[in-house]
Amino acid sequence: MNVGKVAQEDVADKIDTSYILALFQHIDKVAITFICTKDEREVADWTDEDGRHIVIRLPYKEVKRLSDIRPLMLAGVQERLGLMG
Repeated sequence: MNVGKVAQEDVADKIDTSYILALFQHIDKVAITFICTKDEREVADWTDEDGRHIVIRLPYKEVKRLSDIRPLMLAGVQERLGLMG
């Protein structure tokens, strides 16, 4: 798994990609990109020869307000991978 982020500078440090990578490193052919910008434009997922690319938009105002967004990130990944109960 690959994990990346596209974020406004003032919230970029809150997006802990290494946390998600550590939890899901056993999953192959999936890339997760977290987007947290003031621009609320949606970006679609896609699939190519490298596998599935999942884009998870984090709500900028909520991320800015919270001190720890890892639970929010984890819930987003679990939902998108179909791992929620």
